[in-house]
Amino acid sequence: MRILLLGFGNVGRAFCELVRNKSGVLKSSYGIDCRFVGIATRSRGCVSDPEGIRIQDLLERDSSTGRLDPGTAGSAALSAGDMVSGMDYDLLVVCTSTTIKSPEVPTAYIKGALERGIGVITSNKGPLFLACRELMDLANRKNTHFFFEAAVMGGTPFFSFARHCLTGSKILSCEGVMNTTSNYILDLMVTGSSFDDALLDARRKGFAEADPTFDVEGWDSAVKGAIIAQVLMGAAPVALESINVQGITQVSLGFLMEAVRSGGAVRLITRVEAEGDSVSISVRPEVLPAANPLSRVHGATNGVLFLTDTLGEVFVAGGGIGPRHTAYSMLRDLIETVELINAKK
Repeated sequence: MRILLLGFGNVGRAFCELVRNKSGVLKSSYGIDCRFVGIATRSRGCVSDPEGIRIQDLLERDSSTGRLDPGTAGSAALSAGDMVSGMDYDLLVVCTSTTIKSPEVPTAYIKGALERGIGVITSNKGPLFLACRELMDLANRKNTHFFFEAAVMGGTPFFSFARHCLTGSKILSCEGVMNTTSNYILDLMVTGSSFDDALLDARRKGFAEADPTFDVEGWDSAVKGAIIAQVLMGAAPVALESINVQGITQVSLGFLMEAVRSGGAVRLITRVEAEGDSVSISVRPEVLPAANPLSRVHGATNGVLFLTDTLGEVFVAGGGIGPRHTAYSMLRDLIETVELINAKK
């Protein structure tokens, strides 16, 4: 499995390290022998080697120089676009930073690989928000695979769960706690912290971005809801402005404590519901009763409650934050990609 990796931030490094550390299991249990033949970044250089890049050497160079390439005079490296269109590889892994306002570049990379009949794994929500169904349809036409488990709810099995465990079921709705930053802040506020103090703590622990606006105002949850609507319910892409979104910035301590006294909890809920031929998406803080399992999704954790026509309600929860969680989701997609390829032989 020759891998071309776009993006070498925290997630990209974690994915490389996980593939390296799991190399024995990948080979013995799944027959997968991985090598990274190309790694590209936007500002820290690109490297390629058809025989396989030595990941440890790359990590050390990146740590000491801040660049992936040697930076020697006269050395000309391929660009990310050149790599996608011209290199020989078996799988494109895109873990570049999420770009909701301008996701055209990573979307073009994904399309470029799929057009060549090469499978793609991504953790970037931008291309999925922009054109998820289009990319899935392109993968089907080219008889290849497109997976994105890492893009929604981190390490929690979500799309793979729906794909393998809800086979034959119609998903009527799903509601979930899909933003761990907001969930962590709400839990701290219940213990007496102010919103600002809770946000500061989330930053210290690495749960919140330097600019947490996208998380706490509900837009990250809205993007995930829009992706879910496309994947599970066949909806068309929507503009963010058309989604009813309310974040947690105006949630008061009194509102939280009132919910606790009633035995429930306040959670930022993303709700995606099929309504005839259309799909509605909303994001807002809700008081959930104790009987709702989402009320027991605490801290930096994700959870989703599916409503199906066959099983009724099905609940799934798990850890969902940090590069290793995201990298594991990508590893799971890698394994499934290879299994599907082998099944065709």
